[in-house]
Amino acid sequence: MVLRLLSIFFVTSVLLFGYTDSDIDGVDDTIDLCPYTPFDELVDKNGCSLNRLFPGQLTLQVGSDTSFNRIDDTVSNLNIYLNYTVGKWNFSLSDSNYYITNLANDVSENNLYLTAGYTRTKDNLRTQFSVGTKFDLSDRDDSTQERSNDLYASVNVEYFFGQRHNLFFYYSYTLSGDSDAVDYENFHSISAGYGYSVTDKWYTALSYNYAQNYYPKTDDYRALSWYNTYRFNDSFYATLNYAHTFDDVSYSHIVSFSIGVYFD
Repeated sequence: MVLRLLSIFFVTSVLLFGYTDSDIDGVDDTIDLCPYTPFDELVDKNGCSLNRLFPGQLTLQVGSDTSFNRIDDTVSNLNIYLNYTVGKWNFSLSDSNYYITNLANDVSENNLYLTAGYTRTKDNLRTQFSVGTKFDLSDRDDSTQERSNDLYASVNVEYFFGQRHNLFFYYSYTLSGDSDAVDYENFHSISAGYGYSVTDKWYTALSYNYAQNYYPKTDDYRALSWYNTYRFNDSFYATLNYAHTFDDVSYSHIVSFSIGVYFD
């Protein structure tokens, strides 16, 4: 009898420790495609609410960057960001225009970024690994200036402590695509900082940002940034970021504002 009870206890313990259900919806975290489902919602076999149109979450963000200093003309640019997250995977598509921050070149560089990432969370540590490519969509008069695609990989590490604090570190390395006329430099980027949730809706962070310049013999990008995001409700949010640069080829001040919406 004692041996039977010990056997039952052992088997039960193994099952309990091997099964994790963070959002208590009856679906193991290892196969849960919607890991943050509210407690009071019915879910399907994938752990997603029966009221959802699709598993995961779709995010659309539209914003503008404005770069200025006391010498050069102010430059503004429209940015669009699209992200789809399902379980621990996320896929994003975004555009960018480096002319807003770089004074060393007189040609606007329009780029499209396609990125895929995987997020791993353990205790207070969250790590995201990403890979992607950049398409150069710049309208150039000289066909020899057309660039091959950039390829990049990155890791973003966040450590959460207390109820509202976190430290973060980001590193990426890019293999620059060359053109017939220019051999662009491979480069890496680093960002590190501290974040604080002022309220349940307002998050703010300070960070130092550094990026090598892919143009040979050109000063690297260095800046201090103050980032803010505010969630109006479960669907809408806004972000505001200010960066003050310290290099010789960037605008001194860069202000970014965006509005985003979540679709479940």
